[in-house]
This record gives sequence, C-alpha cells and structure tokens, in this order.
Amino acid sequence: MEKNMVNLLTADLNLLVALDALLIERNVTRAGARIGISQPAMSSSLQRLRRQFGDALLTRVGSAYELTPLAQVLKEDVGEILRMVERTFDAQAIFDPASSTRSFRVITSDYCLTALSGKLMAMLQEEAPGVQVHFDAVTPLAVERIKETLQNADLMLIPKGHFSGYPHTELFTDNWVCVTGSSSPERTLTVEEMRDARWARLFGAEVDSTLADRRVYDLQLGENTDIIVDSFLMLPFAVAGTARLALVQERLARMLLSVAGVRIMQLPISLPTLVECAWWHPSKSEDPGHQWFRRLVVKAATQLEPVSPQRPLLTTHENKHPDRT
Repeated sequence: MEKNMVNLLTADLNLLVALDALLIERNVTRAGARIGISQPAMSSSLQRLRRQFGDALLTRVGSAYELTPLAQVLKEDVGEILRMVERTFDAQAIFDPASSTRSFRVITSDYCLTALSGKLMAMLQEEAPGVQVHFDAVTPLAVERIKETLQNADLMLIPKGHFSGYPHTELFTDNWVCVTGSSSPERTLTVEEMRDARWARLFGAEVDSTLADRRVYDLQLGENTDIIVDSFLMLPFAVAGTARLALVQERLARMLLSVAGVRIMQLPISLPTLVECAWWHPSKSEDPGHQWFRRLVVKAATQLEPVSPQRPLLTTHENKHPDRT
C-alpha cells in the first residue's frame, strides 16, 4: 500500500474539524464553542495538531493569538477540504428539500436579513421543514477575505460594488435615505445641512463603509462623525432624539420609523442604488442542494414590496432655502 494512503488511513480526520475552527477563531475557547466541544478537549486537539505538523500553529502576540506561517498556508486548504468532504457526503443526484436535513450557512447584514427573513422563513417551513439555516453577520474582515469567506459559507448576501469575480445573482434593489431624530418634517436636506450635521455611521473607517457612505465622504459632506455602530439596525436608534443624521436603506428606515422614533429626510445628492446580491464560491455552482437554496432566496426576494423611485434632485440653488413649513 502506498505511503500516502497509509498516512491517510491512520490519521484522525476529525482533527481537521478542530484545525479549521482553530484557524478561523484563533482562540481555543471560541474554537471549541464553534464545533461544540469543551475548552479542555479543544486544547488537547491543539496539542495533537502541533505534534502532527511539528509547528505551534498559534502563537501569542500580546493578548491575542496569531497564525504561524504554516497555519496561514493551511487555513485556506483546510476549509476547502472540509467543504469538499461535506459536499461529498451530502451529494445527491436529485435534492429533495421535503426530506432533507441539510444545513446552509449564510453570511449577511442585519438589514438584508430583516428584509428577507419573513418571506424566506415561511418558504423554508413549507418546502423544507428539516433544513437548517445558520446566519452569520457580515464583517469588514469577511469582505477582505472574500475567497475564504465564500469557501466556508453557502451564500453571502451583500450589495454589488465591494468585490467581483465570483458567481452571483441579483436579489433586489433599494434606495438610500437619511434618518434623524429631529422633529423637523420629512423633507429634502440641504447640502449645507449635511456638511454641518453630526453623523452616526457603520464601522466608521472609509475603507469599511458602504458605497453610499463613500460617496458622502468623497463630497466631504459627512466628516463630523461621532457615533460608530457595527450594524444597520442600530443606526436609527443611534440618532433617535438628536439632530444627527445616518444613511439607511429606505426599506429598513420605513420599518423602523415608529419603533425608533426617527424621521426620513431625502438627500440632495445622487447616491448609487443599492443592488443586493447573493454570492457563492464557484465550486458550489453545480450542487443540486445549493441550486435549490439559491432559487429559494431569489424567490423570497422577488416577493418584497418595491421601493419608491428616487425623487428628482433639487439644484444647488433651489436647495439652499428649502420650504420648512
């Protein structure tokens, strides 16, 4: 028997699961929680992995752990190997959603989940009561490491414009509006008001911001930011009771008007239309179960109520003295 086959037969392939969790979390406790084992059991797995590879894999730098050069090489390969093994055992010539107990992992923003969840959950309950969906929050790091992210998830729901080069399908569109806690009636803001206002923003750093936020940055209209949040749902509540402004998707803003006690203000500038998409790794394109799930997400999106067309923009001269009555 060939040496490589002997090594494979004698290896504990369960350690790959532990290795994958450790390389993702870079923390023994969180890695154990990720795969449902105790901290001591995960520590034992880490020691065995270190002996197996003859490498520390995780090294302490200050108060955190960093991956060794070997671990960084392994990280991408291990994730893809596990996904291939999972697809191998889940593979079916015909996917039957009614009897399936498959689990799908979706990375998405709270905004997109809020918009889609009602329709999608109802369809899942009707068509595939045994199927599970695990939703993870999208983060700047997930976008930065997009190849790894798509390898480790079934779908990522994020608008166009943040990356390219991967299979995707369009889900729905939305407009950007400003929300404020001010008692002023709904109207169109002036450019001067945008420039002078204090803002609440998502993530804060320009590199991590939405395409709409970047446009406002480019025009130097929203530089006075004093509140940073890490989810869209928090933005209306962050400006409630103040004259601060925040850019929010129109669907989300109208859902939270009465709950957060905010008002919508139209924008005097043109912002890119949000085109929400579902993205996936090309290795999953032909998987029958994945194809079914993609179709279900698209079907849920098509049932959303359309947003209103963007209002015509006022000229700079017309917008200097808006009617506030």
